[in-house]
Amino acid sequence: MTENTPLIIPELVALDADAGPGKEDVIEFLAATVAGAGRASSPDGLAADAKKRESTAPTGIPGGIAIPHCRSSHVLAPSLGFARLAQPVDFGAADGRDADLIFMIAAPDGADDFHLQLLAKLARGLMQSDFTDALRQAADAEEIARIVTGQVQPELLDDGGDAEESQAGAAESAEDSKTAAAPAASSAPAAG
Repeated sequence: MTENTPLIIPELVALDADAGPGKEDVIEFLAATVAGAGRASSPDGLAADAKKRESTAPTGIPGGIAIPHCRSSHVLAPSLGFARLAQPVDFGAADGRDADLIFMIAAPDGADDFHLQLLAKLARGLMQSDFTDALRQAADAEEIARIVTGQVQPELLDDGGDAEESQAGAAESAEDSKTAAAPAASSAPAAG
């Protein structure tokens, strides 16, 4: 897996989307999302490859989740598209529940077992209710990208600019509070 490039960015996220009534519609929607983010050369080609893979075995998993995935010559960079659907769609999950959380793993041809490694990491997270609850409650695409990156590429959050900036900002705020409190403490009357 690529370590320095985020697999999911806000442009790969669609919240409360109306992607259509069937799983093929959702796959086409996510393929267009991946291509729209500059990560695939052809939304139709990516969708065709993902639908071909989907036809071999359904990608719905219990809990209202689906993870269509494929390797495709149309994928320019390994990517993870995400849609939280307004109307859940049947992806053939064993529990019979329609999926409202859909991830599309798009891997370039020749990516070895990249998409299988990603699928395993993602599946581990999706077994945790706090992870799926956070995905269902997130307010915006940026929050989804952070939540998912924390699960599949936590090293990017540890080393990423956003984490460093927020830690630096918190340290500055704490230092400012100490500085502001020091004069107040020195001018306070002594307790007797």
